[in-house]
Amino acid sequence: MTHIIQAESLRGLCRGIFQAAGTAEDIASAVAESLVLTNLFGHDSHGVLRVKQYVSMINDGMIKPSARPGVKRHFGATAMVTGGYGFGQIGARFAAELAIELGRQHGISAVSLGQNTHIGRLGEYTQMIAAAGLIGICFSSGTMFRGWVTPYGGRERVFGTNPMSFAVPCEDAGTLLLDFATAGVAHGKVVLARAKGTPVPSGMMLDKQGRPTTDAAILDEGAVLLPMGAHKGSGLAMMMEIIPTLLAGHRPITSAAFHFGNPSLMMALDPRAFDEDTDFRRHVGDLTQRVKEAQPAEGFDEVLLPGEPEARSYQDRAKNGIPLPDAVWGDLRGMALDLGLGFGGEN
Repeated sequence: MTHIIQAESLRGLCRGIFQAAGTAEDIASAVAESLVLTNLFGHDSHGVLRVKQYVSMINDGMIKPSARPGVKRHFGATAMVTGGYGFGQIGARFAAELAIELGRQHGISAVSLGQNTHIGRLGEYTQMIAAAGLIGICFSSGTMFRGWVTPYGGRERVFGTNPMSFAVPCEDAGTLLLDFATAGVAHGKVVLARAKGTPVPSGMMLDKQGRPTTDAAILDEGAVLLPMGAHKGSGLAMMMEIIPTLLAGHRPITSAAFHFGNPSLMMALDPRAFDEDTDFRRHVGDLTQRVKEAQPAEGFDEVLLPGEPEARSYQDRAKNGIPLPDAVWGDLRGMALDLGLGFGGEN
């Protein structure tokens, strides 16, 4: 069973939970907005499902709920941002805004983000950059050696799900956005499947003996996720593990001092700095139109652009509400009651 919750009610509930857990009001509002926006776009694995995880991390001292990011190092078109182990969304938005500023100034920028926690949906930040008229690129990792993904041919956890995102300004769509994990399935989507009591697609997981499985319930029992695209995805995952992690100043720690997070690298490129042709948006629009005009193959009704399913989800959920599985709604209600808050918005 699912519960349908209107976005504004869900924002208020999440904001109240974070504030009651010790988060400054503006930070609580920004994180709640980010999570609910992710649900609106249909990526429930990175939405309010994470509230329980974040509150647990606050209680365990892994998230400093009112920490604010700052610039640790600045050199020309590059910068290193430290999040102070606050909410990852706050550090990531700060880094994206700095990448935009430096990208406009220099034509290209690269901003690393360290000492941060889970940053949520990468597309939120590359879309910010593209909405400013720049090309946005983001790589993110799982802090080395403590992930969920096995290398190709293995059965032990080594890599994070290590996502990447690209966004470009587009004449018709505003922005054209691509965002995906280098694992065959994101860890959060397996957590969501477990909450729903549904299996994960075949070919995505191995159990602790290295045998294929679709049982999301055994995620914490030694199961591993497989990289997308066999050896190619495994290679991508390894590069994503190296580049953002080390440039963000994180060094591999296998001891008890390990701190979970998503070291990230954000880049912004100004098309005008590379070519005197200023019709970048129009050319992107021409390509998207050509893709949409392609004849669909058997079994398909149409050819979809990257980000098109998310845009349709947003239109539907903004109007009709956000569906939450019993387990997720129960967690939110339980936390609200424990913290002395009311809850509402259920249809």
